[in-house]
Amino acid sequence: MPAADEPAFMATILATPDDDTPRLVFADWLDERGTEDDRARAALIRAQCRAEVLPEGSRERKALEREAAALLRTHGKRWAAPLTALNVDFDKYEFRRGFLDSVRMSATTFARNAKKLFDAVPTLRAAHFVHAANELRDLTKCKYLSRLASVDVSELCWCGECPIHRDLDALFKCEKLDSLTRLNVSDDRMDAAGARKLAECAGLAHLKALDASHNPLGEAGVAALLKSKHLKNLTELNLTACELGDAGLKALAGAKNLPALRKLVLTGNEFTGEGVTALVASPVFARLTHLDLSHNPITHVGARALATADSVLESLDVRRCGITASAKQTLAKRFGKKVKV
Repeated sequence: MPAADEPAFMATILATPDDDTPRLVFADWLDERGTEDDRARAALIRAQCRAEVLPEGSRERKALEREAAALLRTHGKRWAAPLTALNVDFDKYEFRRGFLDSVRMSATTFARNAKKLFDAVPTLRAAHFVHAANELRDLTKCKYLSRLASVDVSELCWCGECPIHRDLDALFKCEKLDSLTRLNVSDDRMDAAGARKLAECAGLAHLKALDASHNPLGEAGVAALLKSKHLKNLTELNLTACELGDAGLKALAGAKNLPALRKLVLTGNEFTGEGVTALVASPVFARLTHLDLSHNPITHVGARALATADSVLESLDVRRCGITASAKQTLAKRFGKKVKV
């Protein structure tokens, strides 16, 4: 096949960014073209596409990730040349499913250079905006924000004094988030009022993963999130260190607007076995495949509730939960290698 076919392959990949098939077809074509660089790139595409559909931490996935890392050590700088040649400040880039996918830079730099970024790297779909206090309001005016599927604005402020609630307000009111499937607002001092504004953000209707960890949400903040009509596609939720307590966990147990939720991380929220018992009895728990309860004093009460519940859990983390040795044995007998005690 002539080299002119390459743009046609890329057009198909860009038109269906979540579909691995066009990428794997392109990998076959690269093998047929047959240069050493082509074969290496085809191997990267296959390794990363295959790894993503395997369970995290599985032996096969780890082997594929090592293969991909070795390929990137040898060829990554050359493959990233379209980005590095732009003379735009950035901290880091990453390949995903065989192509340049994410970049870490300031929000201001992104907004000022977005057109040439996407012209050079049309596969770009994720950005981590570093310490973006006082920058998000300008970012939300950038039309290219709608090209991103993943946005990380965690730890907006270093000094602890910037009025970052205004940045979050601007982001949650933005009308350019329709493509967003992953959002990280960890460690952004988001309280219950901020959670209510997030919950009202219609642009998050396609969101699949939300990291709201290390924010003082409390019971009221979690309750606000749970009332959202726009999080029905959410499959992953991280609420680590959000000051939930038993009241917040019970509110979560009563959630009716999270039908797709499968992965829930609740590390370090000071709830007890009482809260866990309420969660285990809920429809929310019945749908979960991954649950992290580590660093909460659930004791043998919570352990007993988990051990006796019907579940489809594929992984359960109850490390540092004040569980007795006998309760750990009961959980190990119930869940086998699926549980970390």
